[in-house]
Amino acid sequence: MKEINLVIDFSKNSNHSELIGQITSLFVLAPESSLDLKLKLGRDHFLYSDYLLLLISSLRYLDTRNIKVNGLIEDFSMDSPQVQYASRVNFFKLLGLNLDEKLPRRDPSGRFTEITFFDKRNIKQVFDSIMKILLVNGVNEDMLTVLNFCLFEVLDNALNHSSEEFKYGVGSGFSCAQFFPKNQEVRIIIADTGQGIYSALTKHPKSKFKNLSEGEAVLRSVDKGVTNSEGMGFGLWATAEMMKKNKGDFIIHSGNYQLNNFELHKVPFWQGTYTFLRINTNVPVNYEEIFGENSDQLDMFQEYKEEFFGGFDKLW
Repeated sequence: MKEINLVIDFSKNSNHSELIGQITSLFVLAPESSLDLKLKLGRDHFLYSDYLLLLISSLRYLDTRNIKVNGLIEDFSMDSPQVQYASRVNFFKLLGLNLDEKLPRRDPSGRFTEITFFDKRNIKQVFDSIMKILLVNGVNEDMLTVLNFCLFEVLDNALNHSSEEFKYGVGSGFSCAQFFPKNQEVRIIIADTGQGIYSALTKHPKSKFKNLSEGEAVLRSVDKGVTNSEGMGFGLWATAEMMKKNKGDFIIHSGNYQLNNFELHKVPFWQGTYTFLRINTNVPVNYEEIFGENSDQLDMFQEYKEEFFGGFDKLW
């Protein structure tokens, strides 16, 4: 059994690609290898849950390949704000550690979600918890209409396109979201460690995009109607159009390529796909600029809002 040593220092990352640069070697470990992992959460920087999620997702991938992981968290103290935050978003729980947090757990509803594994059994609950954050924190209703469609489509992509089986609902992923009132922004990440966009687009027997390169596949994934024949190909397109108008940050990373605010870059390898959104809650988006005058999505959102958040206007 081959043993590998790896140190991951979260304080060294100013963007997701830098963290992936530390993680990427995990994806080429041979089955039944052994990994000795040392984590440094740091003490002098802010720790975002979307960074923690990327590590959790990669470790879940190792578990599927029967790779044993032994871990050590350096400079660990429950008095550290970084440790407290990581614990509250269930990072340690997902590592298999049960800690005495010494702080009461308040209901995160409408403020943040813990790092959450999802599959076809709980995708709706995950979607609802993210939408509630957006509803509570002042995102304009036109943009909520778009997000009501987009977010479920991005989650659904992990279920339906991440698996090489090309069967509905057999995939899975991780998600988390948080509102930051000072910056007036919501950060959302949805990640899987499946086959990736390139394989999903080019290997389906009915795909019209079999000749795309890996970089072209990631670049074209946000074009309207680009699909492997499973679905309409509108989810990432509508998400991209909304983020252009919102002027937030929009990242799709799959394999060796990342689409970062619509510029394609070759980056360290990520097994599967993750989508990251940093939404400006104070920058409105007009629904009709994306979907036109067609009211189907608007009607669907109003039905959703009334069903799950009836009387919500009274809170605004």
